[in-house]
Amino acid sequence: MVTRLLNIQFTRLKRQKILYLFFVLMAAIIIFNAVQCAGGSKDNGMGYYAGGRFPTMCMQSYIDMIGTLFLSFVSAVLICGERASGMFRQPLLNGISKKQLLTAKTVSIFTVALICFLFVIIFSIGTGFLLWGNHIFDNVQEYLLQMLLLVFPQITMVLFFVFLSLYMSNISSMMCASLIILLVNNLFSQFFGSYILYIDFMYYLYAFSGYNGLELTGRIIVLGIAVNVITEIILVYGISKRTNNMTM
Repeated sequence: MVTRLLNIQFTRLKRQKILYLFFVLMAAIIIFNAVQCAGGSKDNGMGYYAGGRFPTMCMQSYIDMIGTLFLSFVSAVLICGERASGMFRQPLLNGISKKQLLTAKTVSIFTVALICFLFVIIFSIGTGFLLWGNHIFDNVQEYLLQMLLLVFPQITMVLFFVFLSLYMSNISSMMCASLIILLVNNLFSQFFGSYILYIDFMYYLYAFSGYNGLELTGRIIVLGIAVNVITEIILVYGISKRTNNMTM
């Protein structure tokens, strides 16, 4: 049953071509960044990321706004859009529970997030290899650790968008709310990071990727994982409670 629901979700995403659009846009950004890095000097920001640090730069571009907003849009399409159009009711009329339906949609968004993240990693390493050869692997342990750690806040981010979408009436309101939250959070992460690192899972999108020179220490790793796991538990509880009380 869940497998059939997953196939339906992916068919709808495939029909709308939004995943292909992301691939094209992200590939263009990675190539543009690569050209700038290759032409920059070690003394400026772009030159610093040439070679072994290029995958890190691409991860930062992805988590900063583009990838996060894309996941928000996918959540809005699969949940807000279908609630507004009444398509949520069709599976329910066939004996499928709200919990099963929302689980399938959440797993679909998780899968899209994983595909997008792997695409950024693989395409950035491939592009970097064409420009810098084996130097792209000079900092491989560093950026592989960053990629592994970024899995935690990205899982939390997906759950957060699912939770948020259950309260939004349509795609437009979901995207506006997501953009405002991301902009405010970005501001607080830059200027009040020493305070919000104890409660804000989004802060670790930046901390785990070394954004703006943030140092990845053992304390930050442990604290970041703990904050994200606790937030995920809270979000799962919130999603479950909202689903039980919600009229589709």
